[in-house]
Amino acid sequence: MLVALSSLQEPDFAKRGEESLQMLRRDYLITTSKLYAERPDKKQPAFNWGVGVMLSALNSAAKHNPKFRPWLREYADASRVYWNQGGYDVLPVPKPLDRYYDDNAWMALALVETYEVLGDKKYLTWARGALDFALEGESKDGGIFWRESDRASRNTCSNAPTAVACLAVSRHTKEKRLVDKARELTLWTRKHLEDPSDGLYWDNLGNDGRIDKTKWTYNTALMIRAIHELKLDGLDRVMRSSQRHWLRDGKIADPGRFSHLLLEAWVSVEGVRPEYKRALEIVSGARSSNGHYPDHWAKLSVPKNPEILDQASFARACFFLANR
Repeated sequence: MLVALSSLQEPDFAKRGEESLQMLRRDYLITTSKLYAERPDKKQPAFNWGVGVMLSALNSAAKHNPKFRPWLREYADASRVYWNQGGYDVLPVPKPLDRYYDDNAWMALALVETYEVLGDKKYLTWARGALDFALEGESKDGGIFWRESDRASRNTCSNAPTAVACLAVSRHTKEKRLVDKARELTLWTRKHLEDPSDGLYWDNLGNDGRIDKTKWTYNTALMIRAIHELKLDGLDRVMRSSQRHWLRDGKIADPGRFSHLLLEAWVSVEGVRPEYKRALEIVSGARSSNGHYPDHWAKLSVPKNPEILDQASFARACFFLANR
């Protein structure tokens, strides 16, 4: 009887993910272009970072239920309007160039997954193009810059996702050089941006040699994935440190746009543990009356006009857990 009751109380993350996607389509879809907006006011399309997260949410939804494949294909094709002279731009073209290397790494990861879900090789080709652009941002001294226009810093958020994207693309193209590049970027990031006291990752190294020691969940998350996939040492240490640092009172103490990636990294290494389900369940319980979710997974307040990043992150997390 206790087992049955426990089973009944299991959170239905697939249902919550579907409700979240329905809300995103209702409140964020720009019907004329098939793009999603940055906010429900629909004053502009999403910035490219949000595109990558929304695409990843649709990927995980379509993995769970094929009925979402048309939505996935629709958006993957529509988002090609962000492609600008060899890389994904921050906003749709035509516009002056303003490209970020990390945006392209996120797009490469999302598009590889789109290829895996839909089986259409054009998405792998697009992923490879985005990855090639991200790799063009590498400094002669090692490490990938954050932004093309200033090249002022080399960030964990540009290096770690590019390393994981190299591994994702190489799974399909069998290019050893991409595996080697992933290892090189991971080791560079570990050398220059790992906090030796706990194994977590700082934000960036400026050209003046100064380190921004802010710690965001997604930076450590992508390094966990790279270390895990490359079978490097130190995985257990960074897993335990990240849990001590960010899993507080059952909540992941960072904005959703970052936190969903740490949740995904933890689950990829250890499977779906009860505390991971509970952390997402807490966010789910803070949903507003119009179906929007908190932008911070510990503070649990819902903005009046929330960015797509945090809403799509919640949908991605729900379907990711439902698929495990």
